[in-house]
Amino acid sequence: MPGDPKPINNIESVLAAVEVKGGGYVWDAEVRAVMLMNVPMNDEDALALCKLAGVQQIIVEASGLSFPMLQSLARIRGLESLVLNHSSLTPQQVEALAAVGPEIVRLDEGADQ
Repeated sequence: MPGDPKPINNIESVLAAVEVKGGGYVWDAEVRAVMLMNVPMNDEDALALCKLAGVQQIIVEASGLSFPMLQSLARIRGLESLVLNHSSLTPQQVEALAAVGPEIVRLDEGADQ
């Protein structure tokens, strides 16, 4: 609709792309989360997620994502939690991501120990 603000349209487009890719989301007044666990992702796929202003949690298959892309995701305004499945981050990289602001959760923590 002509009067709709552009950011909402961008968010709706990104959420539609998440569903097409095989992921899911919850986007309402209380919870704003995107789930892409066990969905193969590359940096190009993940770039659209950076447009999700107001998202609280992103759960993502991290095995195909570069550290710079993970940094971009961590910088999303309002992001509270970035959940990484199958990441291969060093402890220093995890600290660097956490320093940006969101809680960093690694579902495969024991894999590199």
